[in-house]
Amino acid sequence: MAIGDDALEGLDLSVLDNITVNPEEKDAKKEETKTEAEPSIFEPQLKIQEIDELPEETEESKEVVENVENVENEDPESKTEDKEETVSEASEASEEETEEPNALRIFAEMQRDKGLIDYKDDEFEDDEEWLLNKVSETVDSKVGEYKDSMPSEIRYLLENYEEGVPLNNLLNMQSQEQVYESISPEALEKSEALQKNVVRDLLLKSGWSEERVQKKLQRYEDAGVLHEEAEEALSSLVDIQKQQKEQYVLQQKQEQQQRVQAHEQWLTDLKDHIGKKEEILPGFQLSPKDKDNLYKGITKLDKSGKNEIMRLREKDSEFDLKIAYLATVLKWDFSAFERQSTTKSTRKLADAIKSTKKTGSRPSRGTSKNVDFDTMRKSLR
Repeated sequence: MAIGDDALEGLDLSVLDNITVNPEEKDAKKEETKTEAEPSIFEPQLKIQEIDELPEETEESKEVVENVENVENEDPESKTEDKEETVSEASEASEEETEEPNALRIFAEMQRDKGLIDYKDDEFEDDEEWLLNKVSETVDSKVGEYKDSMPSEIRYLLENYEEGVPLNNLLNMQSQEQVYESISPEALEKSEALQKNVVRDLLLKSGWSEERVQKKLQRYEDAGVLHEEAEEALSSLVDIQKQQKEQYVLQQKQEQQQRVQAHEQWLTDLKDHIGKKEEILPGFQLSPKDKDNLYKGITKLDKSGKNEIMRLREKDSEFDLKIAYLATVLKWDFSAFERQSTTKSTRKLADAIKSTKKTGSRPSRGTSKNVDFDTMRKSLR
């Protein structure tokens, strides 16, 4: 049965257009289709299209273009400088962040927080001496506040004691003054014995003997004027006691000042004397450090008031005996030590030579090549 044209009616034959007998022709068609495909992440090529006119530039696009051009035209050296400044600032910031804390500042701030010292931040000095001075200032301030809170009599005693006035004597004089001031007119009028004691004290302070005082009291009693004389004597005793105390305090302060000046002058003279010395013991040169140690050993006192010589004397029970030996036996002549040292070295050398002879290692007379100098060196040590 033959197939006619009517047999294909009603079928969609458009799919046959894509069928090709030649496979190479089919691959070429695929490549053409790819080149004409829209750009994508797999096909990022640009598709060039023709347009009738260019779009107008907006103000924002102009500013962007200008900024880009300015950046491109900027001087490379300025860029480098900007980068260096940025790097330096960053490094400085990192150094500040990583800077080690100041131990002295931290300690000072702790003391300030506790109220032991007082200072402002801009007054801080990285120096131990500065911190010690601040502590001393605070102590003096606290002591001053403590003194101000004391009664006037106690404050008077403390201030004069600090200036060199013996406290016991000052207490006795002030106590005697208070005894006279405490006698009231009523008590004096009622007690005849008190009247006689007051008159006796005044006469004795005036230089009268006990015998003359007794006769004077008897006359006052016989004349009936003992009470009147006692009132005058009491007023005079209070004034005399105050004057004696003031004179005593003034005298003690002057003597203390003279002692301080004499001590300072002695320190100055001692330092000058030591500084001019090249040597104190013959053959022993003094270096600047030796002079400084010598001066401190004499003048620097510890908390118990002892210098280094005193401490050495306490440690060595024969300290003074050794000094006496140097002064009386050797007469400060240290050449004896040198002679003794030389004698010991000579003996060592002689013993070494004897031992060498015994072993038979005798050096030749004509040459010194066979001499054992090590033996000599050892013997002199």
